[in-house]
Amino acid sequence: MPTRKSGGSPDVIASLRSVVPGLFDAAQRSGTGHRKHAAALYKLQLQCHDADTEGLTGEDAFNKEFIRNLNKILGLRKREASAEKVVKLVATFVQVSYEKDSQAQALANGGSAKVGDADDVFAVPRAGDDEPGLDTASSRFVELLIKYLLQGFQAKEKLTRLRCCQIVAMSVTSLGEIDEDLYFDLVKRLRERIRDKESAIRMHAAIALSKLQSGEDDGGGEVTEALVGLMQGDPSAEVRRAVLLNIAKSPGTLPFVLERARDVDATNRKCLFLKVMPPIDYHLLSIEDRERLLAAGVNDRDPNVKRACVRMIGESWLTYAGQNLLELTSSLDVVDSPVATKAMQALFITYPEIPENLQFDGELWEALTPEMAFIIRSTLEYFGERRDADAVDRHLPEAMQLAQLLESFGAKLEAEQNDELRPDIEFVIHQLLLVAKMSDFPDELGRREMLTLMRKMLMVPEVPENNIEAIADIIRKLSVSEQDFIRIMVEVVSDVREMAPAVGSSGPESVRLEALLVGIKSLIIIKCTLQRCFDALSEGSSMYGLLTECVVPAVQSSETVLQEYGIECLALCCLLDKGLAVDNIVLFAQAVRQGSGELHAKGLCALLDIAFMYGVADLAPPLGGPADFVSLLFAELGSSSGRVQAMAGEGIARLLYARRIPEPAPVLEELLVLYFHPSTADNDALRQCLAYFFPAFGYMSHDSQALMQQVAVSSVCRLARVLKPSVGDTQTGATQGQAALQIVAWSDPRILAALAAVSAGTSGRTCSPARMASYTQLALDALKLTFTEPPATRKVLVQMLNKLGLDDSTPHAQLQQMFVLARALAQQALLSDMITRNALARFEATLLKHLEAESADDISLESWLEEPEMAWVFEFVASLDEDGAGGGAESGDDASDDDATNSGAASGTESDVSERHSTSAPLAAVRVGSVLPVAAKRESRSPLKRAREQRLEELSREIDELLDTDDDGDDDPSGYMSAEG
Repeated sequence: MPTRKSGGSPDVIASLRSVVPGLFDAAQRSGTGHRKHAAALYKLQLQCHDADTEGLTGEDAFNKEFIRNLNKILGLRKREASAEKVVKLVATFVQVSYEKDSQAQALANGGSAKVGDADDVFAVPRAGDDEPGLDTASSRFVELLIKYLLQGFQAKEKLTRLRCCQIVAMSVTSLGEIDEDLYFDLVKRLRERIRDKESAIRMHAAIALSKLQSGEDDGGGEVTEALVGLMQGDPSAEVRRAVLLNIAKSPGTLPFVLERARDVDATNRKCLFLKVMPPIDYHLLSIEDRERLLAAGVNDRDPNVKRACVRMIGESWLTYAGQNLLELTSSLDVVDSPVATKAMQALFITYPEIPENLQFDGELWEALTPEMAFIIRSTLEYFGERRDADAVDRHLPEAMQLAQLLESFGAKLEAEQNDELRPDIEFVIHQLLLVAKMSDFPDELGRREMLTLMRKMLMVPEVPENNIEAIADIIRKLSVSEQDFIRIMVEVVSDVREMAPAVGSSGPESVRLEALLVGIKSLIIIKCTLQRCFDALSEGSSMYGLLTECVVPAVQSSETVLQEYGIECLALCCLLDKGLAVDNIVLFAQAVRQGSGELHAKGLCALLDIAFMYGVADLAPPLGGPADFVSLLFAELGSSSGRVQAMAGEGIARLLYARRIPEPAPVLEELLVLYFHPSTADNDALRQCLAYFFPAFGYMSHDSQALMQQVAVSSVCRLARVLKPSVGDTQTGATQGQAALQIVAWSDPRILAALAAVSAGTSGRTCSPARMASYTQLALDALKLTFTEPPATRKVLVQMLNKLGLDDSTPHAQLQQMFVLARALAQQALLSDMITRNALARFEATLLKHLEAESADDISLESWLEEPEMAWVFEFVASLDEDGAGGGAESGDDASDDDATNSGAASGTESDVSERHSTSAPLAAVRVGSVLPVAAKRESRSPLKRAREQRLEELSREIDELLDTDDDGDDDPSGYMSAEG
């Protein structure tokens, strides 16, 4: 018999069955105190380790009892609170075990325990453990636990796999040194689990796997590659978030982490800015990465994500910059940054103390850098948007000083020979021009000096276009009136045109290029002038003279660039004069039909803007009529250029919204089909525009919603031919059902009523019966088309019926009409697949509920024959046989007689739902076969006529029987009595 080690007792092993379950039970009762329970388990483990009985070590006994209690929670449901607490207890026990072992190892090597643990009895090294840091009872227990849990990774029950992965994920953080074979086995099993069909299992497996990344693996090992693939492509947002938060941040993984700024889940994007990026010094990112990250965050649609991005800038990046705003701005490359302005404005709005504490002294203005000029302009714009005039006046220099600054930097730019430094000086000048726009120019001397300087700057040959726009704004502000502004700009254009070189002063090619540059600059100034004018253009105005002298020759020029600017200026003139627009509409149409590249795009933009201003009806006569005008726009929707297609879609949507198109129904249907069509899946600009337009248009008014209802069914039919039933590898957009559901929602008057109620501050979404009748007409239109459309379209139409959401406001007459059509469709045997038949059965059940009938047996269709509103339904059903459209299966074969139809419907095994559609079901019981297509195949007459003729025949037979009885009544009185009965 093995001798028992000192300090242990066999009673400890005997008490395991009561002590361990008690600790597990205590851990389940409270969410706190897990560390205390873990310490008690650790103490019990040591006592069992020191005790040894006959053939059974205490350590094995403890391990078996622990595993036995752990098994109790492996099959519990996902969010069971008691199971979650036990998992936390196990993880805490592993952590406490390694901590105590580390302290004992330190003491054994002559060190000291951690502060606070000097008097801890568990920190004393145990006898028999030569290397407690490498091979201890705790390390052996953890290896045993992991090996046991790895067996559960392959369990058939998903809850068992979940619990095993969850415990490993929570315990692996505290793991010390483990066996190399066990490490590779653990990694292998976890990589298998990250492909589990359950997202929760994949999430915990990913967390565990991320904790096993070694230093060498961060550079692109198998573990990191698996995690990166999971973060990029897993369909579950929780799984991607788990990897994002736990993957090791290294130069190899950081680019993939930054990709999550465009994650489809807003919470993931928010986590990136709030938790992942703040600990990372922004200096480690390239300027391009900073720009992309800020562009994604500041422009995010979700306000929470945008706030998280601004918080990252204000609390993390500004800290890494030493609270120096100038240094932070220098890291953004403000000269070419498209997002720096937005980021700075968002930062100032979130942290208003930053701009309020900024001071701009006189010396700073004299030595402006691009970053400092950017900060000054952003600060003044911030105070200007807040309408804080005092703050603007406090920071803004006098007009004379500002003019002198502009003049000095202009001279510096003219003298600068280094092409690399010129963009910085031009940027400073542009910032000063934007600052000058905010000045009120109260003193006359400063006003005159600034006006003179602006005219002088426009004469500079290489002045950038964005500076011309800013100068035009300043001159407009300095002008007394619009006519004064036009006069000044016309004089500037005349002076610019006089700068054209004389023929013979240089080579012909140089003369042509210089003349081209002068012409372009003149047109840019004219364009900026027209964009700031609102008065009608008259023949006597000086601007009308520029039209004939500059704009028209540019349109007729052989230089493409002049044509582009000329078309743009001519369109702006047409916006100020309707007669001019009508006279030149053919010119714009010709630019759209024959132009290419930028000329084509600007011609289309001009055509759409003018149509939006005056309407298609007034502009269409020179082109042949409104139909020809709309056809011209339709042709652009099929353009191979995504930009042109998006421009055309946006323009047509604006015209529809503004009621500028005479016959909007076909245009709206074309846009609906275009929005869901797979060919536009990659055109984000078009999809985004139309995604905003359709709900805005559909819920704008009852008239627009009626138009949406008018084209809904036909649009669904067209989309059913191009979309697939489900998303697959060959289609990434909406499915047939999704498109139908969305179109039905845009046509629902109850949503419009609910939005109107919210705007009015009331509740409810009821609408009038007339509005509901227009909406439920969709069901009638869909039912009628199911008899003639192909099988794929028929399936979509039937499934769409259940998405209408009929309620008590649906007119009773329409419910009757839908019921007759639905029963006729069921009897035609056109629906061969079970899903469609069940969908039709559910729709019939809804109709029966609103008709207050338990089943079809409770409805007598003969009583509906004389109702006027039901006449067209029975006529339509009868016409199906006359046209040869009804009675066939999906293969197109017609049944020969009723028996064949009945046998076909009864063949095979069908569900209770599908049995309602057999021709021998309730229809035969209520004897209404004479008014439905199945019994009308031998007749070509109207059901109403057949019913009346049948009644006349019955009356004739009764009269004949009475007459026969009178003739031989004396011979057989009983016959008379029989006939009378």
